[in-house]
Order: sequence, then C-alpha cells, then structure tokens
Amino acid sequence: MFKDQFCKLYVRSCTQSRNRGKALRVAQRAAARPRRGAGEIGDTIPLREVLAELAAALHVGERTVSNWLGDGAALVGTYSATLDALRAGRIDERHASAIIDAGMPLTAENRAEYERLILPIAETETAPATRQYARTIAARLQPDIVDENARRALAERCVRAFDLDDGVGRLLLDGPAVLIHAIYDRLTSMGVAQAEVDAAEEDSDAAAPDERTLDQRRADIMCDMLLTGAPAAGGDTGLGAIRATVQVTTPILTLAGVDDDPVLLDGHSPIDTETARELAASAPCWQRVMTHPVTAEPLRLDTYRPSKRLRRLLGARDQHCRWPGCRRPVRKSEFDHTIPWEDGGPTCAGNLEALCKKHHSLKHASLWTVIQLGGGTLEFVSPTRRRHRNDAPPVVTAAVRKPPWARYLDLPAPDPADRPPF
Repeated sequence: MFKDQFCKLYVRSCTQSRNRGKALRVAQRAAARPRRGAGEIGDTIPLREVLAELAAALHVGERTVSNWLGDGAALVGTYSATLDALRAGRIDERHASAIIDAGMPLTAENRAEYERLILPIAETETAPATRQYARTIAARLQPDIVDENARRALAERCVRAFDLDDGVGRLLLDGPAVLIHAIYDRLTSMGVAQAEVDAAEEDSDAAAPDERTLDQRRADIMCDMLLTGAPAAGGDTGLGAIRATVQVTTPILTLAGVDDDPVLLDGHSPIDTETARELAASAPCWQRVMTHPVTAEPLRLDTYRPSKRLRRLLGARDQHCRWPGCRRPVRKSEFDHTIPWEDGGPTCAGNLEALCKKHHSLKHASLWTVIQLGGGTLEFVSPTRRRHRNDAPPVVTAAVRKPPWARYLDLPAPDPADRPPF
C-alpha cells in the first residue's frame, strides 16, 4: 500500500515538469545523434521514453503511467479546486478521476462551471455516484457531447474474448448503453421466469432441486441464445417470449425537440436524444414525473395508461360506455381522459370515463365536451351547448333505495350461532 502511494506521488511530482522533461529529452537526443533531425525523431518519442522509464521503475504498465500523468496534468492545469480538495482529504483519487473523465469532452469555457457544480457533490457522495452526476452535469452544460458519445459508442462496438484461470473464459460486449441494459434486463427476466418454472416442476415431480444462482442462469441462457438462437427451455412460447425493458427519463421539451436537456438511462448516464425519441415512440407506457419548479424534486408520478387495478375500479364504477344512451359493455370500451393527458390531466378515477370506440373518437373529433362532477357523475355538453347529466350505475341505485350500510344498520343483531349462507 505504501508503495502504491509513493508511486502515485512520485508520478504527480513528475507531472508539473513533463513539458520541461520532454524538451530535455529532445535536446539529449539531438546531442547524441546530431545528424538526425527533429522530424526523424518525432514529437511523441520523448514522451514515450519518459513513460517507458517510469513504467519500468514503478513496475506498472505504460498506459497506467500515462493515465497518472494525464490526471496530474488535468488537476494542475484545469481543476485546481479539485486538486485542493484532494490535498485536503475532502475527496479521494477516485473522485478526482471521475471529475476529470466526465469533464474531458467539455470545452475550456465550460470546465470552470462544471467544476463548481460537481465538486460539492463529490465531497458528499461516493465515487461511482460522483461519476454519474458528473456525466449528467457535463451533458447539461454541453449537450452535444451526448450525441458525440453515442456516435463513438456505435463506432467502437465490439466483442472481445479473454482466457481466465481454471479453464474459464470471458466474453465482453461493448455497445450503446441502451442496448446493453436491455440485454441484461431480458436475461434477468428470463432467469427469474426459468427459476419459477423449475420451482413448480420440483414441487410437482419431486425432481432434484436446481440450485443455480441468478447469475448462473443469466450466463446459461445467454450461451443458449448465442449458440442455438433460443433458450434451452421454453422457446418462443416460454422464455423466448420475454422482452427487455429499459427506463429513460426524458425532459418533455427535449422530447418535443425544442430543448436539449440530457436524457438519462435508468439514472445512470445520459443517452442521445434520437435514441430516446425512438424509445418513446415505441414505448407501451409513459410515466409522467411532476417536479418542483424550483428544486426539481419529484413530487408525483403519473402514467398515461391506467393500471390494471384502476381499470378494474373504473369497470366496476362505469359498467358500460358512459355516453348518454350508449350501453356498450365496459370490456368493449376504452378509458378516456376527461382533461387530456397532454394538457396535464392526471390518470385517476376522477379524470377517466369509459367510452366505446365510436363515442371516444367522436369526443375528440367534435365539439362535444365532458365535465367530471364528482362521485362518478358526468356532464356531457353538446356542440349546441345542451347539457346531459350521466350518473354512474351505483349512483342511480343508491338514489332508488337506501345504501347498503344503512340497510345493514337496520338489520337485527346477528345470532352468534348462525353460520354464513355460503
């Protein structure tokens, strides 16, 4: 441990004199070989000599020394406040490395503001969290780097294989983050589903238990799909029918194409806006996040499509299409937002009503309007401004006779010896 600290401090001390050392090497080579011009030596040879000598002395790779020198130069020349925080012990080397890496694509005029925003976060968060926040802040200050990173990721996509110890190999896939997360999510879903199927078979057939972990199941399913095109169990009607799910947070103005705030993938890192718009276009469900206008704190989560539980509630309340005079069953109807979702209308029972497809399209294509009066009661206003009240079936029933709770109170006290009639 002491050796590692000494090596890093030694390399940092060399950072400030890197340019001076490079010039000295050039002069030394020119004196040793006066007949060779500077063009023959090349501009990178002196620096490579320094890297090779330091790597040999410190018993590390030349790339490691190059990274240390690069980080040191960035701290001394660009991120002086980060260097002060590192010296004072408020952050460690991993935090500094995260700040440097995320700020690398930024222009010189954005780096001072970037450091001012990220440094207080680095002093209170872990290094991995700092890296995620740093990427987001850099993308907000300079949105074009997200698209550039996406193009680079696409250009540098590759698959690599490595040999490990004890006959184990490793397969690495580098590609766009959206695809990688989607692949991992699908493998996880298939692994969980396979474990549930295996557990059911073990209970019924008393077979030997499958003690594979979820990581092992992911690996087995991935090998099956790459080698045979389908998982070993289930095929297209079982595990193969499971699809991947990824979640992205997209500012509404960015989605509309009028702003360039970054789009976040699962809270990890920004992705390019083109990919985000393609995902939004094909997404089965949008979740709208209401945030505080000043602090940006999430206050409420809303979705366009009502949940299964909400659909059951609306089905029990409406029972049929609520358009005046229409009796089409609710199972053949659609749920319409009284106040359109795109205009801020929430997805809740107080802003939804069942309409058959014909009347649903008529409401949106004509001057008919609907008003929620509360308690499941609707008021339909025609283009000629005539108003038609429509009560939910339970409301009509309650108006004819006493409500169930009132009838229950009128019953005589039950005999403890009586059994329920079912």
